[in-house]
Amino acid sequence: MTARVLVVDDVPPNVKLLEAKLTSEYFDVFTAYSGPEALDVISREHPDIILLDVMMPGMDGFEVCRRIKSDPATAHIPVVMVTALDQPSDRVAGLEAGADDFLTKPVQDMALFARVRSLVRLKVMMDELRNREATGANLGWESEEEVVVVAGVPTDAAILIVDEQERVMERIARALDGIGDLTFIAGGDDAAERAREKNLT
Repeated sequence: MTARVLVVDDVPPNVKLLEAKLTSEYFDVFTAYSGPEALDVISREHPDIILLDVMMPGMDGFEVCRRIKSDPATAHIPVVMVTALDQPSDRVAGLEAGADDFLTKPVQDMALFARVRSLVRLKVMMDELRNREATGANLGWESEEEVVVVAGVPTDAAILIVDEQERVMERIARALDGIGDLTFIAGGDDAAERAREKNLT
């Protein structure tokens, strides 16, 4: 899966390491070494996901995340906080700032790739929904229900969502609100069985 990833960290070796790992998996990588530089890159390049260090001089990662999420043009971009902080209060601060997920330094390759791919899939889906909404508005449709019906999306579907990340499932739930009956599970061997039992589509 090709995606545009922005890596933000004030320590050059950390940036280079993440850049090398992501490039080896065929992601397009942009880099920034400060909060203001990151905001500038975001406005120019429109990345699909942002890996954001927390502890940076001047503007820290929490403030950068708040600015990203407060701007309607960038609020939909997933932000993963990459930090050596591991206290619950730090995670709470990140969630309050709008972070979508967390990775703890040193970053493990499998966790990194899984988080990036999962959040990029979510962004692709949300971009599609945003595009449909914009198309509906341009064509003069007055309500979201009309957009859904004309776009051919069923409003009474039973949908099974499988993801280990609770934060990701919450975002999916918001995006699909009103489309159908949602069921969430964390994954594992019972996913296929649950789908068969409920005849979910």
